[in-house]
Amino acid sequence: MSLPLRTIHLVALGCPKNRVDTEVLAGIAAERGLAIVGEPEAADAIVVATCGFIESAREESIQALLELARFKETGRCRLLVAASCLAQRYGDELARELPEVDAFIGTGDLERLGDAVDGTAPRVSVGRAASFVQAPGTPRFVEPGAASAYVKIADGCSRKCAFCAIPQIKGRARSRPVDEIADEVRDLARAGIREINLVSQDTSAYGRDLARRADLATLARELDRIDDLEWIRLLYLYPDGVSDDLLEAIRDGDRLLPYLDVPIQHATTTMLRRMKRGHGVATLRRLIDRIKRVLGDPVLRTAVLVGHPGETSADFEELIAFVKWARFDHLGAFRYSDEEGTPAHGAGPTVAPRDSYNRLRRVMAVQRRVSRERNRRLRGRLLTVLVEGPADEEGYVLKGRYYGQAPEVDGSTYLVSCRASGGDFVPARVTRTGDFDIVAEPI
Repeated sequence: MSLPLRTIHLVALGCPKNRVDTEVLAGIAAERGLAIVGEPEAADAIVVATCGFIESAREESIQALLELARFKETGRCRLLVAASCLAQRYGDELARELPEVDAFIGTGDLERLGDAVDGTAPRVSVGRAASFVQAPGTPRFVEPGAASAYVKIADGCSRKCAFCAIPQIKGRARSRPVDEIADEVRDLARAGIREINLVSQDTSAYGRDLARRADLATLARELDRIDDLEWIRLLYLYPDGVSDDLLEAIRDGDRLLPYLDVPIQHATTTMLRRMKRGHGVATLRRLIDRIKRVLGDPVLRTAVLVGHPGETSADFEELIAFVKWARFDHLGAFRYSDEEGTPAHGAGPTVAPRDSYNRLRRVMAVQRRVSRERNRRLRGRLLTVLVEGPADEEGYVLKGRYYGQAPEVDGSTYLVSCRASGGDFVPARVTRTGDFDIVAEPI
């Protein structure tokens, strides 16, 4: 008879939504009595929350599983689990190809981790993608001492973007009720969290599917009343869902940050139609103007996709012109990945890989210049910096972020001559700026 599992190590790959799922998996494991450990060699069980969104993410997930499988030979690991998106999308296929992995748990079956730990779950637990969403009582383990957390307000997506496999992986959108989200945020605030980042696949569509209909502006105002919080940031806003009511809630709020993450994907009406985005470029221009009119000088993040089938050189030049005009503070660019089961799969005319690589490099070069110019306006300004911990750059003491830098995806703020701890908010004056990072002197 084998000894019970006592320790578990978890790895989160992919997006912040997957980070939340990983924390739920950790909570389930903790309820089963397993201790969360930071090193895989100390773990009886290892769980990888995989990403299956695009080819490069799938390759990263499979490589991580193979690397961690060695701890079954050299360490104490007796259970290796592939969970979340990749398992949901390719569970049966992966079970044939990866004998090293003991269990596959899809996005709709995260709660089956407890059965896997107990040894009672089937090797592949992949049911209906839309069968899980956080609810009262869903366990979640957030790292002790953390000052920032993601809160997933909905799961799944009801959009039909031509390039996107998320509806296949996650199912249709399911929003959590306002009061349940508010209760979770209050609990996190009582535990010491000071920054909340609201995430979902389509945050601006929040509440449309609820029996008692709600919207993002209503939720934002409710969360803004939670006194123990300092910052609330909204991520993943679909362009045609950014309402005037939401912008006014941000403008008038005490904790809602003037930071909007609005992935546009492209900036020509032809390409937006090919991508099945549901609007044209005129909508995007009006949106950018409206955001700046209501919020003054907001921080804007976006994402663009290059190399989508049908993208011509002229389309790409229009995208470049739009990026220069909009002057986003932060921009992420991605190459098209031909995903089976999506409307764009196998569609033509295709863009040569070399061309899409060159377009990716060029759009990021343009954005680098824009970001550098946008950061220059911060020189001399007094900002509040959320300290994250010791600096990883020589010559600086601490690293953190001001409100215009979202965790993990934007630049950092480096502090000099400062005594503070992770989670502290420090007033500091900006002395230097770079393409993405800034340097500030504490006051």
